[in-house]
Order: sequence, then C-alpha cells, then structure tokens
Amino acid sequence: MIALWLIAQLAFAPAPEPAATPEPSAAIAPADSPITISTRISPDPSNIGDLLELEVVAAFPRGYSVNLPVGAAFAPLHLVDVGEGEPEVTGDGLRKTFRVRLQHFATGAAEVPAFSLTYVDPDGAVATVPVPATAFTVDSLLANEADPERKPEDPPISIEYPNTLAETVILSVLATTAALLLVWLVLRRVLRRRRPAPVVPAIPPHVLALDALTELEQSELLVEGRVQDYYLQLTEIAKGYLERRFGVPALDRTTDEIRRDLLRQAARIEPLTPTELIEFLQRSDLVKFARFHPEETESREALGFVRGAVERSKPVQEAPKPPPAANVEAPAKEEAS
Repeated sequence: MIALWLIAQLAFAPAPEPAATPEPSAAIAPADSPITISTRISPDPSNIGDLLELEVVAAFPRGYSVNLPVGAAFAPLHLVDVGEGEPEVTGDGLRKTFRVRLQHFATGAAEVPAFSLTYVDPDGAVATVPVPATAFTVDSLLANEADPERKPEDPPISIEYPNTLAETVILSVLATTAALLLVWLVLRRVLRRRRPAPVVPAIPPHVLALDALTELEQSELLVEGRVQDYYLQLTEIAKGYLERRFGVPALDRTTDEIRRDLLRQAARIEPLTPTELIEFLQRSDLVKFARFHPEETESREALGFVRGAVERSKPVQEAPKPPPAANVEAPAKEEAS
C-alpha cells in the first residue's frame, strides 16, 4: 500500500516551473548624452559563487568612441574579468557590447553597483555616461528543507603503517641547508680572489632616451594596433629623461603631480617649457586611460616631439681648444760683413 501511495504522489505531482530567463533592462539615455545604455545580467537567480555575466550594450552615433575605464570598481562583488566587442553598425549609428564577469558570495537580493562609461566625441572632448545599478538574486546551496541538519562525523580510521613524513621533511631541510652552506663557503673563497671590476661610466640621459626612442620607432606596436602600449613606452621614456637630465621627479607620478613641479621649476628645464611638456602628457593620458585612438601619423609625430625635446635640451659639449701657437721669432738676418 505504501508503494502504491508513493507512485500516485509522483504521478500527480505538479511539474517544476522552468527558470525565468533574465530580460534586458530598458535602454537608458541621459538627457544631455548621445549615448544609450542597456544592461542584462545572467544567470538570475544564481547560486553562491556562480559566474555572473553583466552585459552592457552602448548605442552611439558615428564619430564617437565608447570605452570602459580601467579600474572600474564593482565592490562588494568580485571582478573576474572584463571583455569588450568591436563596434557594430546599426542603421545610422554604432553599437558596442561590454561583458563584465563577476562573482557574489552572499545570498538574497543584490545588485551590481552603478559605474560609468567614457566616451570621446568627434571634437576629441572626453565625457562619461552613467551605467545604472543592476539587481539580481542569489539563492542558497543548502538542502531544500525547513531545518537542514548536518550529517554526523565519520568514524576515525586507524593508520597501520608508520608515518615518516615529518622525519623525511626534517632530514631534507637539514641536507639542503648543509649543501647551501657549503656552496656559500666555496663562492666566498672564490670571490675573494677576484679583482674588483672596473667602474663603468654612467650613460648620459640623452643617449639612453635617444636609443630607447629609436627602438620604439622600429617596433611593430603601431602596425599591430597596440597604440596604448606605444604611448605607455613613449611617456616612460620622456619621464625618465626629465628625471635623469633635470632632476624633476616624473617616474611613477601622475600628470598633475608632474605639472606642479614643472611650473615651479620652469627655469631648470630650459630650453624646454612646462606648457609643451604638460600638453604632451595630457594628450598621452587620453590614449592610455580614455582609450582614445589617434591616427598613426599623430602617434609618430608624438615620438618626434620627444626626440626633438631631447635634442634641444641635451648638454652641449664644448669643442676642445687648440693648443696655443708657439711664438717663433724669425732668425735675425746676418749683417753683411
């Protein structure tokens, strides 16, 4: 009878409802922005630790470029990676899709925090457009019970063979230590017999900068479309030259920090001017951080600017002075006898 009752319960049990497919959010376009944003997150609902994919679609007019800024924050969610597709033509405009993969480790209602996209208009002006927060739900992985109980611990298992792991580790550490000590003593004795190496004169800053510029110019970065890597190396060469040649701290500093030092020490960097150097660094920041994509000719002109600045400001070596001419007096003519 119990078996017949179980079969009847299974036969007439309602079928499980299919999981709802997340719908994309309505397109959002700020009143003063030419960019339209729509978002969708999947799977929704999800479980703890599932890989979530936030799809952000930006529609924009021709002549604009839209990018996801480097370092966008998504806390308290864990950012896995970010990907973006190529712009697609849609009638009179373009469309670009960004995919952000995230993880969340708490149950209940949650949301992807709002962030911003960066866009550059046809005139080169940089602005941002907000991406609204996207809500989703995270379910628990526990059993579908009102009061789930933890299973009891398994009984202990006796180890019938000797455990020599600790002895093996200790002996290995002692043997390695003795071998390293012996090698150190041998190297110490050998190094004592060597003569000190001659001091190599430091390479002048302008020579280092010009060699690095030549190597960058002959690289394939622009041909391969790696414009951001090209400008990153170019600005590092320029900052390194400023620091080594004039003593202006530039490496590992932002453009605003360098600008303040250049304006305070304008006399030190002559014949260069703070204005031209600041404009070069700000234009390079558009490429490195705002994903601005200049033409190849403009990129090569930027390298020519740095080379010209190095040539104009390198130390002038005075030509060696010729030795003074000897005052040789003409022999006096002998008087006729």
